[in-house]
Amino acid sequence: MDGTTVPLPREQWISSFAAEWVLLADGRADYEELIFQGKTLHPVVGDRPPAEVAQLHFKNSPEPEQLVRDPKSFFTQAAVDAGLIMLGDPLDQDQMAFGHEIAELCAAAIDHRPVDAEVRPGDYIRALFGSTERQQ
Repeated sequence: MDGTTVPLPREQWISSFAAEWVLLADGRADYEELIFQGKTLHPVVGDRPPAEVAQLHFKNSPEPEQLVRDPKSFFTQAAVDAGLIMLGDPLDQDQMAFGHEIAELCAAAIDHRPVDAEVRPGDYIRALFGSTERQQ
């Protein structure tokens, strides 16, 4: 064996994520909601062990009821605002992957931000990547 792990099939990964989260929450979690969250997370982090993702997600959730937001609606609105798609058009798989890559770039920027930075995280990201003036 070369030490690499084989990713779990999608449904097994999602179920394992939800089960681990419920264990971490001592049973105080909505399993159906966690299945939904697992479906949202899988395209982004499905190559990582579900227990590891559940532990990280649980640790960063101030409330067990906190939801993973559906990034598709945010990415779709951003694509409409940028003129990439028309209102009502769906994002294709490549556009969704691009949105996730942008989110990861922003997260990495904050992860590596100086601890004593007095600049708000959003302003820090805008300083790194620039900002567009949206027409209202």
